[in-house]
Amino acid sequence: MITTHYYPPIDLPMITLTVKDGRLLALDWYNDKTAQIFNKLNQHAVFIKQAELKDIDKNQSIALQTTAQLDEYFKGERTVFELPLDLSHGTDFQIKVWQTLCKIPYGHTISYKELASMINKPTAHRACANANGKNLISLIVPCHRVIASDGTLGGYTGGVSIKRILLDLESKNLI
Repeated sequence: MITTHYYPPIDLPMITLTVKDGRLLALDWYNDKTAQIFNKLNQHAVFIKQAELKDIDKNQSIALQTTAQLDEYFKGERTVFELPLDLSHGTDFQIKVWQTLCKIPYGHTISYKELASMINKPTAHRACANANGKNLISLIVPCHRVIASDGTLGGYTGGVSIKRILLDLESKNLI
């Protein structure tokens, strides 16, 4: 398992990403949730500086692919991420929510209520919001595209200001 830091080419904080067994396990604006999961799993990641990543094993290869796709996303050149993901740390319900999040088109938003309906649990909008909060692969699993029914942004693991920047970036690049 390896971890590296990614520095977005726009005015956003550093992103920490972790790859395990050739699949992206975590991509987080802050290390808090990731560290909690690793402690729970009793696992530790080897840190490799982004500039020192080499395509020498499946973890470093996926880390390189992730950083390249993030660069393309932030330049407005990528609207869909194509990476192997490890969602195994979630419950069946959370995994279903996260898989559904990946179906929200780039530049679009849905409400928590709509998300609950999409997974055939129309009254589970709060549970969907909680599952969003447990998403370790922020941005790639686009929980930032889910907003409150009244149009307000609601929460986001990286903070509402980052959520606004991501939504603005995507809507600007749709034109």
